[in-house]
Amino acid sequence: MVGVVKKPFSRQAYDLCDGPAKEVLTKLLVGRGHTIINAKENYKVDIHSSKAGIEYFSEAEIKLAWKGDWPEHWEEIRIPERKARLLKLHEKEVLNFYIFRSDMKQCWRIKDSELTPSRLREAKGRNIIKGEKFFHIPVSRAELITV
Repeated sequence: MVGVVKKPFSRQAYDLCDGPAKEVLTKLLVGRGHTIINAKENYKVDIHSSKAGIEYFSEAEIKLAWKGDWPEHWEEIRIPERKARLLKLHEKEVLNFYIFRSDMKQCWRIKDSELTPSRLREAKGRNIIKGEKFFHIPVSRAELITV
């Protein structure tokens, strides 16, 4: 089995984005009626919450290149292949991915069921290393949320 090609971990990017993304996502979920069960770093999913007796698992990311309105020519949202480990970890649970705009005033919510093998393919970009794969999710399959 070939290993997953991925950009090396960046402590600087993590420190810049992780805390603020989780903070805004926590406020968003609470505002939507969720009770937060766990938001502490456990190197698994970012936030574990519940609502109406259902448990939810939520992952937050910031797309730093997204500034202002979502560009119409961006027809898809990309989620790194490395997030597939969360799909396996929470395969019988509700898992959502939230991709925030750089100012965190909007985000896309993508259901775990959208991250299918047929949507996994290599991507190109200035910050993407050769061979790195992403789930390519059509924007029509995601929910745009104003925070």
